Order: sequence, then C-alpha cells, then structure tokens
Amino acid sequence: MTDVGVMGAGAAAMGTAILPAIGVGLLGGSLVGMTGVGAGSVIAALLLVFYPDMSPQVIVGSATTQAVLMKLVGVWSRRKFQLGERALGLAMAAGAIPCAALGAWASSRLDAASLRPMMAGVLVIVGALLVFEAIRGRGAAAAGASGEPNVDPATVATVGSRYGVIGGDPPRAGVLAFGGAVGFVAGLTSIGTGTLFVSALAGPLRVDAHRAVAAALVAGMLTLIVSAGMHVMLGHLDAELAVLTCLGSVPGVIFGTALGHRLPARSLRGVVGLMILVAAALAVARLGK
Repeated sequence: MTDVGVMGAGAAAMGTAILPAIGVGLLGGSLVGMTGVGAGSVIAALLLVFYPDMSPQVIVGSATTQAVLMKLVGVWSRRKFQLGERALGLAMAAGAIPCAALGAWASSRLDAASLRPMMAGVLVIVGALLVFEAIRGRGAAAAGASGEPNVDPATVATVGSRYGVIGGDPPRAGVLAFGGAVGFVAGLTSIGTGTLFVSALAGPLRVDAHRAVAAALVAGMLTLIVSAGMHVMLGHLDAELAVLTCLGSVPGVIFGTALGHRLPARSLRGVVGLMILVAAALAVARLGK
C-alpha cells in the first residue's frame, strides 16, 4: 500500500462522522487525566470500532499525532511532580525513541489485514494488564499492603514532594531494553505508552510506583513526539481525524486531571482495562468484514 493510498483511504472513510472522533477523544483524554494510563489504547481501539473502513495505518498515525498534544497538556496539568523522575524518564525514552521510529516504519510495510489483528492483540494485552493490576492492587489493599503497582498521578501531584527520590535507579541497560520494547510497540500500533511504560518500571525494573508514573509520562511524551513525526513523514495521517479527536482529548485530559483525586484510581483502571478488552473484541469481530 502506498502512502498516497493510505491517506486517500483515511480521507474517504471520514465522511461526515465528526461526533464519534470528538467523543472518542473526550473519553480517552478524561481517562488519562483520571488514571494516567489507557488513553492511547482506548482512543485507538474506539477509532478502530467507529471507523472500520479506515486504513489501520492512518488510525495509528492520527491517534499518535493527537496524543502528542494530549500528553503535553497532561504533563503540564501534573507540573507539581517533584520526584526526580526526569533522568529516569529520559533514559527510558533514549531506548524507546529509535525503536518507536522503527515501529512506525514497520507499520508502513504491513497491509491492513496484518496490522489490524496486531493492534487487537496489543489491546488485549494492555487491557488484561490493567485488569490484573487493579485486582492485585485491591488484594494488596485488603491485606494491609503499603503500596500498589500503579498510583494515581493526581495523588502523585499532591504527595510527590513528601516522597522525594526513593531508592536508586535500575541499571541503565534494563531501562534501555524495556524502553526499546515499549517504543517499538507504540510506534507500530500507537498503543500502550502509558500502561506498558508504567508496568515495566513498577514491575520488573522495581521502581517506586510514584516515580514510575512520573517517569512514564516523560518517556511517553518524548516517544510519541518522535513516533508521530515518523507517521506524518510516512503519510499515515488523516488531519481531520487527528484534529477532531484532539478537540475532545485536550479538554478531556484537563477535566480528568481535575477530577482524578476525587475518584478511586485503582477501580477506574480496572474499568479502563475492561473497556479496552471489549473494544478489542469488537475490533476482532470486524476482521475480514
């Protein structure tokens, strides 16, 4: 499929379907504001559902491009972080950025019949991770545990200055390796920068949960900038779709951030995971139709 063909397929598929794109952006932005994870997955999954005739390359590129502004606003909304996460986030981004560019290029080599099921598969993994971590977090809380794998970024913004930098950073080789793996997946599918970065940092890399969320925001934002640039260069962009989605996601992330500290982030992440799994199932059901 040529780049021109991809762009043409995207433009033809849009038609007058304006409200779904704005609604998808509003929902996804609100969720990332409230929970810190899952927005890219929700937006990509729902765009697959609402625009089944659009090239998946265009959906990936458009979702990634609009996510840059959404993430920038999200990071600005959490500007009170004082966790010393910058160096750790930059280290993870150093591994993710070249692989994100490679993933974006690889998406241009795949046809729609191959890329769409790959996206559905990544959505299943991300959704299952969120559900699992929500259940595990509830179990830890019931047992009187003092922490949880994923902490609401809104909580980090209010208590971060009390924590400071907890423990040493993990080995740089491990950070680079996990960053590269997540970056490639994000470049290929636009899915998982928040969830997979946080899961890698707070899980196998054993970074304090508060710092993991903050560092993942930094790494995810930088990775998305490079990945979006590659998709634009490759022609994987429907500007109308990206702008309409942004019209929903930017106010959504501001609203979600303001609301986040009032809601139970652990339960919300489980709900986000279930939504992603349902959207993935719908995307799979439409394969071949």
